[in-house]
Amino acid sequence: MRSFFTLLAGGLLACSGARAQAPAYNFYYGNLHAHSAYSDGNQDAATSGSNTPLQDYQFASASLHFDFLGLSEHNHAQAGMNLPNYALGRTQATQATTATFVALHGTEWGVISGGGHMLVYGVNKLYGWETGNYDEFVAKNDYQSLMRKINQVPGAFALFAHPQSGDYGNLAGSAAFSPRADSALVGVPLRSGPATSSSTLYNAVGTSYESTYRTMLAKGYHVGMSLDHDNHNTTFGRTTHGRLVVLAPSLSEANLLTALRARRFYGSDDWNAQVTLTLAGQPMGTIARGPAAAALAVGYADADNEAVASITLLRGVPGSGTLAVSVASAAAGATALSYTDPTPTGTAYYYAVIVQADGDRIVTSPIWYTRTAATATLAAQAALPVDVFPNPAATGGPVTVSYYLEAAATVSADVRDELGRPVRVLADAQAQGAGPHTLDVSTAGLAAGLYTVRLMHDGAATYRKLVVE
Repeated sequence: MRSFFTLLAGGLLACSGARAQAPAYNFYYGNLHAHSAYSDGNQDAATSGSNTPLQDYQFASASLHFDFLGLSEHNHAQAGMNLPNYALGRTQATQATTATFVALHGTEWGVISGGGHMLVYGVNKLYGWETGNYDEFVAKNDYQSLMRKINQVPGAFALFAHPQSGDYGNLAGSAAFSPRADSALVGVPLRSGPATSSSTLYNAVGTSYESTYRTMLAKGYHVGMSLDHDNHNTTFGRTTHGRLVVLAPSLSEANLLTALRARRFYGSDDWNAQVTLTLAGQPMGTIARGPAAAALAVGYADADNEAVASITLLRGVPGSGTLAVSVASAAAGATALSYTDPTPTGTAYYYAVIVQADGDRIVTSPIWYTRTAATATLAAQAALPVDVFPNPAATGGPVTVSYYLEAAATVSADVRDELGRPVRVLADAQAQGAGPHTLDVSTAGLAAGLYTVRLMHDGAATYRKLVVE
């Protein structure tokens, strides 16, 4: 078992102000972005002798400081995928998983020329657009439909893969904030690659995408900081010291996927650095709410005793469009940093950047916190960003309502006709936790016309029009 910090007890439960015993997490090191010969990986198979997922997982399990590997095979035939091999890859991931190594299996969806690649995990089916080469159809370049599919699978999620300007319908650029995307996405890479490196000396450095991370946070997205290798040769875990580090109670596929969905991870150029960011004992990825001031703590340790040049805590306001700025820092040699936000009310996100003496960077996923006034009333709750898709909808076709709760809440939702009469009840005073949620709307039996989706959370109402054609 990997060494771990015991996170501080006494954490805030989201939206309740109650006290709770915070769990202890281990640190697990790996990569979610790699390819076997089942798509366009193992390009050195003639010399390495490896070309199946099972062989690649076994290679990765012998790499230093490497607890898990995700093979994210390309989803289309242009990059080598065919449907039977997708199922074989999943089977081999199960075969390769041991008590000390977890093999994960996902896909890299999309094409670079048509809008970029996304990594998709937690979905046991192949989404695609080529006839006979998918389990479920998603049109080429239709990222909104892809994310809608992901939102319909409990626990599923997506991460950006080497995002370029304008990718995914310009999601990190001029496109409006998308609740559907916010529900599906969990990560942006600190670095990706180098994809075609043949080095197994742990000495390569990937391309940085930290600026995209900063932009997505400023737009209001709840994304964490990942790190990718994008292996196309038999180099799994050995091209670079860089690691995606996941905080989980123990090493299993279920625990890793749960932690990733909760953004409980960070990107690190160092292969065994241990970093914590906590708010009242709760870890990175937390979305919390309460009347107390946000009190944050950063911790650092390294088994190789690599010194720290600086620790910086950044603060930003989600949805403001303004990048986060430094609010606290620690000098060279420090291993901890504490900060209490003096802002009386409002929502902010916080994340830490650690720079080691050799220049390696470690960037955490954020914590989001809303400080409420002590006298806040339920009526003062803000309306939610809610997305209804597709809209217009075909009569009898499925519709999904997507939204993101900043904190746990009681939710009611229905669909009403033009006279205000309820025609569909979607949720009736449901207790829902903080995070992404989707509700399915059946339009079967609804006449063509204009309807209203009403969503109530803790006394506040949000309305969206729905057109049925």
